Amino acid sequence: MKLSSREAGLGITTGALLLFGLTFLVGTPKIRVWQERIETRKVQAQRIEVSKRLVGDRARWDKRLAGLHARLSRYPAAMDVTADYLKILGRVAKDNNITLVQIKPQKEKRQGDCYEMPVDCTWEGDLNGLVHFLYALEQENVTMDMEDLSVSLVAGGKERLKGNFTLMCIYTREGTGLPVSETNAPTQSKPGLPLAISPDM
Repeated sequence: MKLSSREAGLGITTGALLLFGLTFLVGTPKIRVWQERIETRKVQAQRIEVSKRLVGDRARWDKRLAGLHARLSRYPAAMDVTADYLKILGRVAKDNNITLVQIKPQKEKRQGDCYEMPVDCTWEGDLNGLVHFLYALEQENVTMDMEDLSVSLVAGGKERLKGNFTLMCIYTREGTGLPVSETNAPTQSKPGLPLAISPDM
């Protein structure tokens, strides 16, 4: 039987379409897997690069961690530390003309070998006093981290500011496994690490 040129063309076209369809059905999942593998390799390469940098910087990170541990005050296991931190906070605020309108200490939380005690405060003062206050807190020989600081103008008060902040007091307790250091006794008052800003503004 002899096929006409039209029938032969239709047969070739149909065969090509079938071949393309089969290739698409079989090849698409493999292409997707291949793309996923390429993406996975990129992610793994980035993770390896980050890990190499972290391992290379381990001595620096260990030194910084030891410095932070040395600054942590160490308290007896059952001692309430609220009064100590509120005394420091009140003194620093008074010395820098910051009025603490409301102070609400929260319950301490354990984070690994350390403890955190948030103190929520409402404050009033001027910009100069606020900058000096933040700087002075950083100089205390205890670890306190300022979080959620808000600042707004007092209505009708020229250059008077008000706002809220949470002071996170961080310390350790006896028996937590951190190294004992002469610098982490809660009774000392040596200045800590300097802040990146200067109080002379």
